[in-house]
Amino acid sequence: MTPTAIAGLGVLAVLAIVAASVVGYTYGRYMHAAQEGLPVLGTAPEYTLTNQLGQEVASSSFRGKVQLVTFLAPYCTEYCPLIAYNLRSLERVLDAAGLSDRVQIVAFDVDPEHTGRREMTAFLRQYGWDPQNTRWQFLTGPPEKVREVVTGGFAVDYRQVHEEAQNSGDNLAGGESSVSPEPEVANPLAEGAGVDYDVVHNDALVVVDGRGRIRAFLDQASRISDADLMDMITELLHEQRS
Repeated sequence: MTPTAIAGLGVLAVLAIVAASVVGYTYGRYMHAAQEGLPVLGTAPEYTLTNQLGQEVASSSFRGKVQLVTFLAPYCTEYCPLIAYNLRSLERVLDAAGLSDRVQIVAFDVDPEHTGRREMTAFLRQYGWDPQNTRWQFLTGPPEKVREVVTGGFAVDYRQVHEEAQNSGDNLAGGESSVSPEPEVANPLAEGAGVDYDVVHNDALVVVDGRGRIRAFLDQASRISDADLMDMITELLHEQRS
């Protein structure tokens, strides 16, 4: 086994331990809505960006599917690896339920200035995802376009912070948060690149229905359980059939 493969297995083992420590807990700004019906919070932005395979992808192509939208940086060592690992776990649950073709995972690269397809592909592979599988669309584009969609459309802020600032405690997007910082998670891709910065951003997962409407904004995406997400997905799919 190659050193890279061994490192990858080590990362997955660490992530499994971290994920196990939060199983059974429910987080998120609108989780109470699972019992009351998910509210319509707004309309998701429209865009055309490029995925991890270099293919042009339009938001309109996701119509009819429930979207789980998140925001990742390939060199991230905090929330992003946990989110990626959790969504890979969810994909297995969706496969078992026969729902994979009705749910679209969408991630935006919030470090488009320094990373691209190569890093995005390596990141997905590192956390157990096949980059050729476009049920996960990892999207990038010109930095100004990505910010327009992510911050302007989904109200998720992000910014680059160098190690000195992180070590001083300035590591929360927007300067404020009601959640505690995550423990640092191993990311061999970042370690190999020798980067001296991180991109901090909201630990967010946005749920979008088949009509392109935002139905939930979950503000601790790295801790959401498969069961909670499946409850929301099945509710929206049932609503769509009605």
